[in-house]
Amino acid sequence: YAVRSLGWVSIAEDDLTPERSSKAVNKCIVDLSLGRNDINDVVGRWGDGKDLFMDLDSKSLRLVDTQDFTILNSQPIQSIRVWGVGRDNGRDFAYVARDKMSRRHMCHVFRCDNPARQIANTLRDICKKIMLERTLQQTTMKLNRPTDLPNLEKMAVNFPTPMEEPKKSIRCHYLGTEIVPRATGMEMLNLAVNRVYDRVPPERWHFVNVSIAPSTITITENGNPENKLDEIRVRFLSFMGIAMSNVKLCAFVVHTAQNLFVAHVFHCEPSGGPLCKTIEAACKLRYQKCMDAHPQSPKTPPSQGKVGNS
Repeated sequence: YAVRSLGWVSIAEDDLTPERSSKAVNKCIVDLSLGRNDINDVVGRWGDGKDLFMDLDSKSLRLVDTQDFTILNSQPIQSIRVWGVGRDNGRDFAYVARDKMSRRHMCHVFRCDNPARQIANTLRDICKKIMLERTLQQTTMKLNRPTDLPNLEKMAVNFPTPMEEPKKSIRCHYLGTEIVPRATGMEMLNLAVNRVYDRVPPERWHFVNVSIAPSTITITENGNPENKLDEIRVRFLSFMGIAMSNVKLCAFVVHTAQNLFVAHVFHCEPSGGPLCKTIEAACKLRYQKCMDAHPQSPKTPPSQGKVGNS
């Protein structure tokens, strides 16, 4: 997510109760977003208030410099106490976590390029997934191995329901597809995007929801989820990027069962950045799942024998 740090301020432990946290967080957002002089003169800002990327995954919330992609701060998800969206401005987002040095709770406030509700919903889904995994782990530890056949009539075990994959939906326009000669290449991708953009007039663009999960990317008509235009397995993605001539145009390349490479082209507002970043996160999560499923044991170096003199 593209964000800009408005700074952080201290927040009292007493204000983090369920009854008071919402009002307290919104006060921090108002104080920093409206630029109160008594606060803004001494407040710090991540990246000195410049544009940043906010990356979220199951482990941490990271702030990344947009110029050299260095990580300015990595906040463990489990250390975040509360978060919220500005009541007066839907593009203001804040979260509260304990400062490592002072051990005081700090409220960090950001101005987002996109609606802040998207970040809040993503963080909510991540926390739900963590709680489900923790509950499942505790339930597994409590189940003891039986020594005899149980009485099924008296035994009542509530099995957890299957957990859905984390999924994020982005609304944009779908222009169509173009066969490309190779799996990767920015110049090749730009040519494909320009061909589709020149060939398909705006009135023929499809307004769609692009639902992105670690295993699939599903393209459905906006307002009519039953009309599925396409579904792509993330494992078959080979390349993606934003058009150099127009940042609102982006595309990704898929390797099909017919051994063809097909570019899917989209038009996004205000830019194709959020769509590409979300697909990138899905690819990383997919790769991590593959690594977890097939762990590699460390290779031990071969022992060197001694060579004697004859």
